[in-house]
Amino acid sequence: MQSTPILIIDDEKPVLEGLREFLEDEGYEVHEAYDGLSGLSVFRAIGPDLVLTDLRMPGMSGIELISEIRKLKEKTAIIVFTGYGSLGSAVDAMHLNVFDFIIKPIDLEYLKRTLTRARDNLQTNRMVQAEMASLREQLISFHLKLQEQIKKFADIEPFIQTGRLLAGILHDLTSPLMAIMGQAEYLQLIHPELDNLSVILNQGQRMSKIMSAIMQRIKSSKNRKLEYIYLNQLLQEEVLFLEFQPYFKHEIAKMWQLGENMPPILGISMEMNQIFGNILRNAAEAMVEQPVKRLTIRTWHDTSGIHVSIQDTGPGIPWHHREQVFQPFFSTKSTRSAMMGGMGMGIGLYYCKQLVQRYAGQIEVISEPGSGSNFVVHLPVGSNCADASGPRTDQE
Repeated sequence: MQSTPILIIDDEKPVLEGLREFLEDEGYEVHEAYDGLSGLSVFRAIGPDLVLTDLRMPGMSGIELISEIRKLKEKTAIIVFTGYGSLGSAVDAMHLNVFDFIIKPIDLEYLKRTLTRARDNLQTNRMVQAEMASLREQLISFHLKLQEQIKKFADIEPFIQTGRLLAGILHDLTSPLMAIMGQAEYLQLIHPELDNLSVILNQGQRMSKIMSAIMQRIKSSKNRKLEYIYLNQLLQEEVLFLEFQPYFKHEIAKMWQLGENMPPILGISMEMNQIFGNILRNAAEAMVEQPVKRLTIRTWHDTSGIHVSIQDTGPGIPWHHREQVFQPFFSTKSTRSAMMGGMGMGIGLYYCKQLVQRYAGQIEVISEPGSGSNFVVHLPVGSNCADASGPRTDQE
């Protein structure tokens, strides 16, 4: 074990020789000096963490020596030797934050215990300083990331205003769309031979469904009340939103394995939208550069609760990133994810986990490099209710 350097400064040679022999037996690396000036020179050369010094010495006094040492290395543990005749100087030494005083003649057992306390105190100080340095680094890193996110969020503000404008436009389009569909149905009745009318009706119904889903999302974003939510229907609506992106609609195959008679969840719609919308978007973004693009959405329930699995055929997640994906500001998205609207902020999955835990649930990731990823959300029975009000049934 490495010995601890210690500096002894005393103008009494017998004291120095006795202390050197005692401390070397205790495992210390002993350095010594006979006066304050030479002691300061030795201190500058070796920079020990422990110093034993007398107060009354020729030339530079002990008080002056301690003051100079404090300028060079503030955290040095200084133990002062003093006699009954130098208590006034001892008071001055207290103002320089010395570790302890030992009255001459020196009690070696007391000195041993004092040095042990001093070393333990130094070790604790080092640990605290290291922790503080680590926290400072984390704070600086967090501050830099926060500034980056603030700049990104500033870019989002125009989209928020556009969303409000869109809500008004969709509301105004409802009546004209209903009129068009009504006229198409009338024409189909009197001219059944016109096949293209069914195309108009189908596309009109699709437009109506999209507009209704968007209006419901806007309404849910304003409503933070608890309600009964059917996850099968919510997942289908989230996929419908993703299909606004041609990439998702035409390039990604969707496989549905929705459980029957799924009980509803008692929760806030917007929070459930955020949980599963984020996971679905991440899955889609993960498959951008993959030759096989398949998204499998599965739901089921049992005695332990309700479960949702969203599996992709992306590149998978390395094991050392498995837990990091749920940490704030961690992102592995490529620049090509912008085609799905991804911003790479690294807060989507973190926020998902926070929301799931709010419902006393869990979210896990099952993934191997080259084998895609499967995010599974488990919501306990206590967070759902099988007897939802009204006759609404889940859409499979």
